[in-house]
Amino acid sequence: MNVSRHKWITFAMLGPSLLMSILLLAIPFLIIVAYSFAPRDAYGGVVSGFSVASYIELFQPMYVPIFLNSLKIAFYSTVVCLLVGYPIAYFIAFKATRYAALLLALLLIPFWVDFMIRMSSWMVLLGRNGLINEALQGLGLIDSPLRLLGTYGAVMVGMLYAFLPATVLPIYSALNPIDRRLMEAAADLGAGPIETFWRTTFPLSLPGVMAAVLFVFVPAMGVYAIPVLLGGGKSIIIGNLIVQLFLEFRNIPLGAAVSVVLLVFSFLITMLYMRLLNRIEEARS
Repeated sequence: MNVSRHKWITFAMLGPSLLMSILLLAIPFLIIVAYSFAPRDAYGGVVSGFSVASYIELFQPMYVPIFLNSLKIAFYSTVVCLLVGYPIAYFIAFKATRYAALLLALLLIPFWVDFMIRMSSWMVLLGRNGLINEALQGLGLIDSPLRLLGTYGAVMVGMLYAFLPATVLPIYSALNPIDRRLMEAAADLGAGPIETFWRTTFPLSLPGVMAAVLFVFVPAMGVYAIPVLLGGGKSIIIGNLIVQLFLEFRNIPLGAAVSVVLLVFSFLITMLYMRLLNRIEEARS
């Protein structure tokens, strides 16, 4: 009787989350998959039937650079976020002491503002008459405004700003529990600060680094607003392609096929992350 009651309590607690997952994740995903295998009529709509023509069309040469460009942007965004986020997480974990919670809060508070508003503010800052150009001209460093918007650098700035918390938080979570006595022992054995970091601190923080890579690389592959707003939409990536196929070209099956390929690729990366994480845990035990 108690076992049955325990099962009902567990089901009642998990029921709302399970229902939301089915309604907001599983059903939309199945609809997209169904659309991706549907034939297309002359106007781009979906008709009943089964066809793999959309997936075959993805192998055309015109789509390969789009996928490669998306991977390149995601890769560089991940590298930039790690180069900036790791030192921040390290400082908060080891140097900030009692101010760590405050610094984490200051890192997260700007992200309470709507995403589009935050990206629009960067358009103002990076504009020809924006604050950055005015500051540089005021300091006498430049004579005329620089072209900052519509560049690859502007896209990287937007990516860094958007995904920095997703980088700092998992790395901080991995660094914070590290026993400080391990670093003291390494120093006592003659290791310098750099050797102590690479042989002690960094290996112990690898799960957090891997989580940060996952949290940045996967969403960066399909990001849409940042390359369009800050990069001018000059380079078509997967996010742009999906929007164009659905809204402009009215090719719903092909747009759904691109979405499915992106989801499958994200799933494979997640599985790779889980396998690598398990190997790290096994090596430690």
